[in-house]
Amino acid sequence: MKILYVITGADIGGAQRHLLYLSEWFKQKGFEVHVVVGEEGPFISELSDRNIPVSIVPIPRTIKLWKDFKALCSLTRFIKNGKFNIVHSHSSKAGIIARIAGFLNKVDKNIFTAHGFVFTDPTLSKKKRLFYLLLERIFSWISTHIITVSHYDLAQGKEFKISVEKMHVIHNGIPKNAIISYPDWKNKQEMLRNKEKWIIGFVGRFASEKNIDMLLRVAEKFKEQTLDQVEFWMIGDGPLFEKYEAEIKSRNLQTIIQLKGNQDNVQEWMDHMHAMIITSHKEGLPFVLLEACSRGLPVISTDVGGVKEVVDPLGTKNILVPINDDNKMYAHLTALLSNHSYREELGEYFLNLANLFTVEQMCKETEKVYFS
Repeated sequence: MKILYVITGADIGGAQRHLLYLSEWFKQKGFEVHVVVGEEGPFISELSDRNIPVSIVPIPRTIKLWKDFKALCSLTRFIKNGKFNIVHSHSSKAGIIARIAGFLNKVDKNIFTAHGFVFTDPTLSKKKRLFYLLLERIFSWISTHIITVSHYDLAQGKEFKISVEKMHVIHNGIPKNAIISYPDWKNKQEMLRNKEKWIIGFVGRFASEKNIDMLLRVAEKFKEQTLDQVEFWMIGDGPLFEKYEAEIKSRNLQTIIQLKGNQDNVQEWMDHMHAMIITSHKEGLPFVLLEACSRGLPVISTDVGGVKEVVDPLGTKNILVPINDDNKMYAHLTALLSNHSYREELGEYFLNLANLFTVEQMCKETEKVYFS
């Protein structure tokens, strides 16, 4: 059995982590696995380091008809020459081109994983939302299966009449060996209690859907209250990194926000944080949320995508806020940071959630789809 995974971006985001774990799992199970990436980037090295074969077929992130056509021709040939049985695409642009190429090659399984449907982005104009919805409806016809990473996206698919009978929910997962042991977590709490500053962490791509403007406004509230013991650590990179780097300087927020760039050992950084913040206005199910769970790190998040169904399905934890509700985000963070016992209680709750969302579970459920 030969499996081809296709993704547009080569940065290290949640979709890339998802694909990496699938590739490793099925390679270890004896399947022949290959990955096609649409551009150069650090994800190529991640795959190569794990001896997973990877090729680059240029796929533009935005619609560019001639380049898209060339990408389709190249990928169609690649699938034909490789005689792949399963084509499993991730991210919207790769999802369109790979599904057409798979359809033209009559592959046994032509699967798309939606890491948050594009048409759910509230910042899009009505015309763009309708356009992306139309695309997803069209290409769902040639999909054999559509995987969503949250029940939220499944509900969106149902509401907007995407081929519901083809849809499956498979939550993201994290490696079991990444979950901190309870004794180590307890020791970490003692270290955090003695820190001079409260550390609020952000981990993610500097991209529009992460709504970093909200984070900056919340940081300004802490600065206005002269809470010098609070510091924001922003870990990651992306297309908007330089924009926000300049904005942090222009708004004189360097004293409260530290830009850490990309880091390989994200979970070690998390172990030095008191809380994590998610300000996104569009998500499927953030991998960084599950990574925080694996370290027993409490998260205050916007109520977006599949976050609620994982960490607060009953809405009783006071950890979710409406998108762009700066005051509630500030209030929830302040309540968390000012009470060690409450923070540790919530951190333990997050740690207990980690074992419910593992890579093993994610891959076993994906295997069922492959052989259904």
